Amino acid sequence: MNLKKILLLNVLLTSFTFSHASETLNPIVVSNSISPIDIHSSPASMEVFTASDIEERGFSNIQELLSSISSVNVTTNGGIGQLTSVFTRGTESNHTKIILDGVELNPGTIALAPIQNISISSIDRIEIIKGSSSALHGARTIGGIINIKTKENSNSLTMSVGSWSTNSTSFTQSYNVNGLKLNLNANRSESKSIPTKDGALNRHAHNTENIGLGLIKEINDYVFTAKLYNSRGNTQYDYFGSNRNQNHDDYFYNFGFKKFINDDIFEMKIIGSQNRILQGTVNDFTDTQRDIYDFSYTNVGNNGIQKIGVIYTKEHMDELVFEGGGAWESRYAAQHNNKEYFYQSELSYPSYRINYGLRHTDHSRSGHFNSGNFGLSFLSDNDVYSLNLTKSYRPADATDLYATDGSGDAERKPEESFSYELGIKRYVNESTFIRGTVFKTRIKNLIEADENSQIYISDALITGLEMRVQTNIHPFKYDIGYTYMIPRDTKNNQPLTKRAKHKLNADLIYKINQNSDFRFNILGVGTVKASSIYDINLGSYYIANANYRKKLDQGTISLSMKNIFDRPYRTAHNYLTLDRSVFVTYSYDY
Repeated sequence: MNLKKILLLNVLLTSFTFSHASETLNPIVVSNSISPIDIHSSPASMEVFTASDIEERGFSNIQELLSSISSVNVTTNGGIGQLTSVFTRGTESNHTKIILDGVELNPGTIALAPIQNISISSIDRIEIIKGSSSALHGARTIGGIINIKTKENSNSLTMSVGSWSTNSTSFTQSYNVNGLKLNLNANRSESKSIPTKDGALNRHAHNTENIGLGLIKEINDYVFTAKLYNSRGNTQYDYFGSNRNQNHDDYFYNFGFKKFINDDIFEMKIIGSQNRILQGTVNDFTDTQRDIYDFSYTNVGNNGIQKIGVIYTKEHMDELVFEGGGAWESRYAAQHNNKEYFYQSELSYPSYRINYGLRHTDHSRSGHFNSGNFGLSFLSDNDVYSLNLTKSYRPADATDLYATDGSGDAERKPEESFSYELGIKRYVNESTFIRGTVFKTRIKNLIEADENSQIYISDALITGLEMRVQTNIHPFKYDIGYTYMIPRDTKNNQPLTKRAKHKLNADLIYKINQNSDFRFNILGVGTVKASSIYDINLGSYYIANANYRKKLDQGTISLSMKNIFDRPYRTAHNYLTLDRSVFVTYSYDY
């Protein structure tokens, strides 16, 4: 096997095994390109968190990790385990595609991926791409991509306990039997949490159980992969003063096959998935099932790499809401078929990088659509000047199209976007990395919902400036990010809801000695418009967090305190947030 093939095997199989990434200011990213590219050289804006970064910063869940990015707004409908929405660079919560181990989690109905059910202890690496990558990743990427990779080469047991009767246990185990690589990842978490809403009389608990099994087998020039995943659990919510139960039952399988042909690669993937929510005390439910057949061919040249592919998707959606509720009842069953053809090319030279791609989509309901991207980076000593252009779309989800409560409209057009960003990245020295990006996104046919869940169509224009400074000067690490953004509903001449105009995140990490460190964090968020039809704003706020980590002979122990000064704040109108809380986490590696 020649050098190119070895490099490609490492990239395309493990994708996230660059161990040095967490120890430098410039990690390698693979989500936004065919071949790996470092953040410094990439035309697109990206962030990377490894398992080591997560442990060092003391993140308790994915929501907290995403909140630490200045251009991402995260809202929750109450406490731990409640419905979570992610707004990347001012776009809608259903504009960011969530990918777990190569499988999209965004359902075809309510279109909010259940990231609150993913255990952060199971994550090996998470990459956040800000801005669309529609040629490689297709629809529903207007805002960006969150690509999550779970642990594969780990043997560990992690236990955490904390406030609100919260506890979790995560177990990972890997095997290598005559070249057959197996990995098992299992976790369980539960919390009594807090009341979700103003006026709620009871606490609303949450529990979830996840299990994942993966395997990899290489035989000569063939590589076979498989991933199985299941997540089940229960979340309580408030219904006019009483507790109701909502159960989730999600699964996917991902079978892959690769054939190396000289320096090229033929790849085939067969994916099946289910996203199901059941109301425990009534018959309401929402369900998305997908079957995906993905074929691609990658050609490797001396200075470039190109990929061509065909994807066929069958998607079946069912929903029943407010059964027996008369005019409020919504009931439908629908099926969409989707054919996609894409091409992506990437060229790499000493002084510049170019990537461009095109995807044609033939959607059985939304028709034909062309999307694509063009990125260019000029490299000059320690500076990089970049341009990124993207055209993307999101077909209306099944609830928007077929809901029978009066909000559905089968003639609803897909949302379309065009965006660009201009970036400057500079290494001031080997210890300091600074980035600045100006971005602009225009969206038409934007599907919005008011306080009464009534749908209306709008257009949006989002402009912003994002800056980040990272410095490693022993024994300190500084990481400061700030975003100024104007997200506007241009039809109604008002701000888009739940997006902050100003957001600041500042981290200070002090390395006490070789085996221990301390992190202090300040998160500041500006005033946010809370409602599209009422003059209600959520006030600006700041919260402080701290984490102490001690490395042991075979593991670590961490003590985290969230919202140290017990500051009151809201991320969604009428929904409560956690006050001061403490968590202790112990991880044993064997």
